Amino acid sequence: MGAGLGSFACCQAWRLRKHDKSARSHCMNCSYQLKWYDNIPVLSWLFLLGKCRKCKKPIGFAEIIAEVALAALFALSYAFWPNREALYGGDVLEVAKFITFLVQLVIFTILAVYDAKWKEMPTSMLLASIVIGAVYFVLNLVLIVMTGKFSGETMMNVLGAIIILPGFYYFMYKMSKETWVGSGDAILCVPLAIMLGDFWLAMFCLFGSNMIGSVVMVPVTAAKKEKHAMIPFGPFLIAGFLVVFFLQDAIIKFVSF
Repeated sequence: MGAGLGSFACCQAWRLRKHDKSARSHCMNCSYQLKWYDNIPVLSWLFLLGKCRKCKKPIGFAEIIAEVALAALFALSYAFWPNREALYGGDVLEVAKFITFLVQLVIFTILAVYDAKWKEMPTSMLLASIVIGAVYFVLNLVLIVMTGKFSGETMMNVLGAIIILPGFYYFMYKMSKETWVGSGDAILCVPLAIMLGDFWLAMFCLFGSNMIGSVVMVPVTAAKKEKHAMIPFGPFLIAGFLVVFFLQDAIIKFVSF
């Protein structure tokens, strides 16, 4: 399912960019309408060697990366879900929260592909990610209330997460006049913050995202000898969020030690 939705996410990124409202997938070079056997996740790309069946032009690597990455993330989400006992036990609210998280992963994939390719993020998808993030937050809040763990500290933690993530990137955006980070990065941080819902998790996400971005982009920009190259930071924010989300129990234990 993850691989199939990864293919869908990559296709949607292209459609948003090209304002393409066609119902069927097609080659962006020759407009060849893909058959069902051209759309089998991972396998079709490998069988066709990453090329269009008709015009033989390269399809690109974004498709196969999105399919494999989202397949892996769906599996990891199930294996490392923070409240696995409730999920595996079929708790309705926990299952709803899990499905909401998977939907958010699809939206994040669209944003990551779009930002990596064109160094910007579509407003419609950013708003969709905020809506889904809000749904996740409400479901999580209901579960906290039902288990009797709700307190004033709960909301303070959420507020702290919002200040440290969206607040920090908005400050960077305004101070640099969009030369360091874009407005889309600050907006993307809103759903990341409310889904993490904790100051320390948001802090680790901030650190992790910048560390991943530095490790990946410093060698790339050095090789291209571009001192002021624009860096698509959305994928690194999402990567940092996912690492922290899956390791949140260990992080909370560490900071509470």
